[in-house]
Amino acid sequence: MINKIFPWLSIRSKLIIAFVGLSIIPLVLVGIHSIFSNVQMMENNAIENLNHNVNTIREKTANFLANIESDLHTLRNSTLFETYVKKMELTPLEPDNILVKQISAELLSFCQTKMIYYQIRVIDDNGNELLRIENNSVTDSLPGFSITPQSKLRNARETYYFIMVNNLLRDQIAFAPAELVDQNNEVIPIISFAMPLFGATHRVGILIANVYAKEFFHVIESRPHLEDGGKVVLTRTDGNYLYHSEKKKNWNKLLASKEVDNLHYDYPSAIVAQLLSGNEGIISEGIDEIISYGSLFQNPVFSASGRVASGLTSKFFVFESVPKDIIMGPVRSYAYTFTGFLALFLVIAIGLGLLATRQFTKPILALQRGTEIIAEGNYGYRLQVDTHDEIEKLAAQFNSMAASLEIHTQEIQEHRTKLEEMVKKRTGELTDEKMKLQAIIDNVPSAFVLLDKDFRIRTASAAFSAVTGFHLEEVRDKNCDEVLCNNGFCQECICRIACQNGKIESHVDRAINNKGEERFIEHIAIPMKEAGEITSILEIITDITDRKRLEQHIIQTEKLMAAGEMSAIIAHEFRNLLTSVKIILQLQNESVRLSRNEKTSLAVALNSIDHMENIVTELLNFARPKLMEFREQSLNNLVNESLAIAQMQINKQGITVKKKLDPSLQPLLLDATHFKEALMNIFLNAVQAFDYNTDKAKKGEIIINVKKTRIQKTLRDFSFVEDINNKDDKQIGKEIIFKKGTECAVIEIADTGVGIDRIHLKRIFDPFFTTKPNGTGLGLPMVKRTVNAHDGIITVVSRKSQGTRFNIYLPLSIGANI
Repeated sequence: MINKIFPWLSIRSKLIIAFVGLSIIPLVLVGIHSIFSNVQMMENNAIENLNHNVNTIREKTANFLANIESDLHTLRNSTLFETYVKKMELTPLEPDNILVKQISAELLSFCQTKMIYYQIRVIDDNGNELLRIENNSVTDSLPGFSITPQSKLRNARETYYFIMVNNLLRDQIAFAPAELVDQNNEVIPIISFAMPLFGATHRVGILIANVYAKEFFHVIESRPHLEDGGKVVLTRTDGNYLYHSEKKKNWNKLLASKEVDNLHYDYPSAIVAQLLSGNEGIISEGIDEIISYGSLFQNPVFSASGRVASGLTSKFFVFESVPKDIIMGPVRSYAYTFTGFLALFLVIAIGLGLLATRQFTKPILALQRGTEIIAEGNYGYRLQVDTHDEIEKLAAQFNSMAASLEIHTQEIQEHRTKLEEMVKKRTGELTDEKMKLQAIIDNVPSAFVLLDKDFRIRTASAAFSAVTGFHLEEVRDKNCDEVLCNNGFCQECICRIACQNGKIESHVDRAINNKGEERFIEHIAIPMKEAGEITSILEIITDITDRKRLEQHIIQTEKLMAAGEMSAIIAHEFRNLLTSVKIILQLQNESVRLSRNEKTSLAVALNSIDHMENIVTELLNFARPKLMEFREQSLNNLVNESLAIAQMQINKQGITVKKKLDPSLQPLLLDATHFKEALMNIFLNAVQAFDYNTDKAKKGEIIINVKKTRIQKTLRDFSFVEDINNKDDKQIGKEIIFKKGTECAVIEIADTGVGIDRIHLKRIFDPFFTTKPNGTGLGLPMVKRTVNAHDGIITVVSRKSQGTRFNIYLPLSIGANI
């Protein structure tokens, strides 16, 4: 429980708390029980005493009133007083009447005997005072009663007493508190008792006995069980105090005459209502006092017979109260004493707890310190604990553990040293292997790219930047689609296909780099698995542009070699046969016996033989081209001369020629014969590109433009030349490259003919490929061979029904490397 409530406390604090708690809690419980028991007991005692006191006051006041009643009845029933009343009924008596004197003497003796009366008076039914016995002294120590002379008696001023006795029956007595003023103007508090005097037929007067209020208060104040500090209060129905044991200062002054001496002023309305209810009870809630209350008498009219008549309706109530502080004084004193002893006991308990827990905490602190030292690696440290108990045994086990740790640490250190040496050696080997492998990968022209299963780029080899044009730092952790496919480098994501199929996939993409050059990129995706799941993909990216071009070159070379060999065979075999056939036909044609029709047929045959000989010649020229002879020539002149040769065919077809030459173009090293033959072939192809059978209204144009220019994009081509030093007489090739920005001469030859189909455009330089009925398919291959032999490149652009344009690019330094 302590651990949950106070988790941050030390073990010593917890032990002290437990020790003190076990010691103090029983004492606190017993003390609290004793305090509450004493409070309850003292409250019950106070209530019992208050009830007893109130009942005693009520009994004594009842006895006091009973004595007054007895005195008045004794006076009224005396023979002398009976005679006096009868006389009063008949005729008023003079003061010097013997009966009056006798009655006055009897009343004087009565007052001097009782000593509680201030006055005894008799008034007639008209309110006139007939006689009065009065105490002339206002002090308690010097009573002096006397008969008041006739001259000092009051007449017709006693209305108050008639109100008191109104409706009273014979022998009934009414009483009420009052204040009288003596001849010295001193206020004397009294209680007036009035008894009507009846004759035989009617009331003749009133007997009045004024008792000192102090005598009544002496009865109330006799409180043998009242504790010091308590108070007794007598009050009327209106709440005014008739008597208050704490506020009374002078017996000769009634406190009821002051506003502040009122029950409503001192207590809440709910408490006042209970005190004036006429019931008996105890009040202890809602105030700081305990009050026992009850009514003093139910009605101011009483008689010996106990009959109650109507008269003054005022009631009188008495209560006694004791402050709770006075009742709780002993309890408070006991609580203070108990608290003092509890504090002393707590200090002693804490001191003993500190002393006792030190026997635990000191060795525990030593254990803690030893643990910290050993945790720092000092396994040679040993504890010194001499408690001769379980903690000492624990310390011994701790020392044993430390010794064992020291031995194991030494063994571990030895193993660590060996392991470090092995790791260092193996790390060196792995580093060497890694460096070798990295060197191999970095020097491989292909780019190795490692992707995670989400196709994000993790790492790549050194060739990545050269092949893709992206730096690894810029694309690391990016999706390969975002980097490669969105930038046009990949046509489709081969890695996703490989990941879906779970096997190696590859394909080749054709792309255009930022220099406008055509490139061929090979992608190979290899899914890499762990525990049967694909965790990453290895993509190998290779630029196979050179290989692709070489393949095309090899294919073209094979075609040309095959075409050359076939041309040589055909030319060799056909030439001999054609020569024999031509000689025979020529001999037949010289015969005079032939008719005209026969001569015509022989002429057609001879023309066909001539055409066949031209084809054989072309085949021989293609198979065994003549060596080039380069001399400085004007490119403009060669164009004009070639155009002049083809002019007849051009004019025959009605074609318009538009020509624009650059006169500032310097002479170039050219083979005039071969180059003019190449240009003438292009011109003749342009003439043959017009189909006048389908569109006779269309005017043909050939546009020739010779100029100097700078290449806007890199141009590449393979040339096929004959090596005169090659004994095997085989054709070999080289790659011709015009880099972007290279200055060169260009011959543009465009026509507005029918154009070339896209499917045929790639094959126009292939030997024997032709779309013409009488064509051999060797003209354009010979043109390409001648241009390449001049280190030039020929390109063609054509659209169906829109014409064709040939561009021949020649370096201005042509012939320098020939």
